[in-house]
Amino acid sequence: MFRLRRVLLLVFCGVLTGAGLIYGRLAGADLSRRPAAAVADGQTVPTDRIRLAVLGDSDSQSYHDSRTAREPNARGGPWRATTWQWTEVLGRLRGDQIDQGQWGAWGTNKYRAYFDEAFGSLARAPAKEDYRYNFAISGAWTNQLMGHPMRQATRLVALMDTEPQAWKGGVVLIRIGINDLGQHDILDEMSRDPNGPLPTARINAAIGEIGKAVALIRQHHPETYILLIGVLSNADWSGEFDSWQSAKAISNIDAGLKRFDDGLRKLAASDRHIAFLGDRAWFAGLWGTRDEQGRPAYKTVRLSPGWAITNTSGDDPHNAATSDGHAGVVWNTLWAQHLVASLNAAFGLHLKPITDADVIDFLKPSFKASERSASELSTPVTAN
Repeated sequence: MFRLRRVLLLVFCGVLTGAGLIYGRLAGADLSRRPAAAVADGQTVPTDRIRLAVLGDSDSQSYHDSRTAREPNARGGPWRATTWQWTEVLGRLRGDQIDQGQWGAWGTNKYRAYFDEAFGSLARAPAKEDYRYNFAISGAWTNQLMGHPMRQATRLVALMDTEPQAWKGGVVLIRIGINDLGQHDILDEMSRDPNGPLPTARINAAIGEIGKAVALIRQHHPETYILLIGVLSNADWSGEFDSWQSAKAISNIDAGLKRFDDGLRKLAASDRHIAFLGDRAWFAGLWGTRDEQGRPAYKTVRLSPGWAITNTSGDDPHNAATSDGHAGVVWNTLWAQHLVASLNAAFGLHLKPITDADVIDFLKPSFKASERSASELSTPVTAN
């Protein structure tokens, strides 16, 4: 009996020791991990392409991810096949110059990711279908850049560590914050007082989390560029047009969001390898803003084939946003054009600009699909 108790005690102590080792390795995984061996993906990557990684939320996760976006009405609904997210546009228009990694199924559930990380293997969660260097996940807050379960920045850096030379002169784009600051209740408080306690706490926390991610990337890859993208205003989304219809309310929201952008500008000013790119000014330059009374007064974007794109929500490409509230194919294509020009200006890259003709050619299938559907709907059905 005594011997049995000793055996059970030894087993119990062994379990505790093993759990302690796993916990310790999880806690210190981001800075203490030795670079893992490069993971072969079966694809030879040309050395003259610039690597681009993405950290963010649904504004950057690819729309044609069949694993996490299975809803039939998501990201373009009936026109999903020709509704592209901006990274997908880049892949098709400038894939010969920009390397986003191989398209495929990447990641696991969070528990498997914890296990892989604990034992020094590359990890990412959740599972999704996307470009290999795109770690953006729908619904992500800024605290998921470094925190569990996503740990986007930490896990991207671990992947970059396997091929450090390849990331010299590469770019990490960070576009996140709309889920921290764009919710109705936050904007509502901001509309009354942009310096109120809740908006201030959210803004400061978001900037702090992005700052940690930037510091981690700079520590491991000092010759990699970082592009910080400013936050959009959900007051410009058609689902909120009935809210905040006063000049004061909109001005306050703009002031609050500007505080966030100013925090990113400060991070960018600290290092020549970091740049800031505002998003609201770009949007306003195309679709405009609300009027002096805070009422919707948006412009129509007109492209040369006679296409008119309004700041409305719907899956047809004539809408700026999809019916589920994300950027539509025209928005994403024009933003990809803007991004290439901005990367060249910020970091002295020599990417071939995306021309207006490129934009039109790329969008033709989307509008043809829309016109074909409209024609089918308008064709009368005759009885036999």
